[in-house]
Amino acid sequence: MSQRQTQEERSRHTQAKIMQGTLECILEKGIRATSTVDVARQAGVSRGALMHHYPSKEALMQAALEDLLNQEVVSVKEMADGIKAGTLDFDTLIDTLHDHFKGNLYMVTLEYLTAARTDASIKEVLEPLAARFNASLEAIWEQLLISTLHSSHEKRVALNATLCMMRGMGAQSIWRDDPALYRDMLTFWKQTLIDQGFSERVDSKRRIHI
Repeated sequence: MSQRQTQEERSRHTQAKIMQGTLECILEKGIRATSTVDVARQAGVSRGALMHHYPSKEALMQAALEDLLNQEVVSVKEMADGIKAGTLDFDTLIDTLHDHFKGNLYMVTLEYLTAARTDASIKEVLEPLAARFNASLEAIWEQLLISTLHSSHEKRVALNATLCMMRGMGAQSIWRDDPALYRDMLTFWKQTLIDQGFSERVDSKRRIHI
């Protein structure tokens, strides 16, 4: 292994530690309260090493957002792989989305969404990556929906209504810790999609009950 390869590996390792430390600090403190000193301490690197890779807090926050959304795209790829392997069906997809939007990554995403409202530089990074995530998810949704009665636009509307519901439950969980309610809402929504013909209709014995 050449010295250059070793240096590149060390650099990638340092950057990965910084990205993880950044997301952890944002989760704990929020974007505005997080400083480069905080991130360096959390990542276990010197502030000089951090500034070498990310010369300003703005550059660091933008890089962390890109890293976060790339993780989101990877999660969608895992869903796609599950379809090919036969381990992911419509019901499991809804459950997977629910888990996704109540996790730590989503809480960090909320911080960025709030910042993007008034920070054009964050919004500029957010928009194309979020569009890529949504496009990947739409492709999976099309594969799983068995309905031939609905147009692609109607299927897209159903997906985005589902995502809006998931995001809403994730946001509400910040001030309302009620897992039983969210479980029942999820069951209700699954049945609504079934009743609308977006997935296989079940008979009365298999019908989902709240």
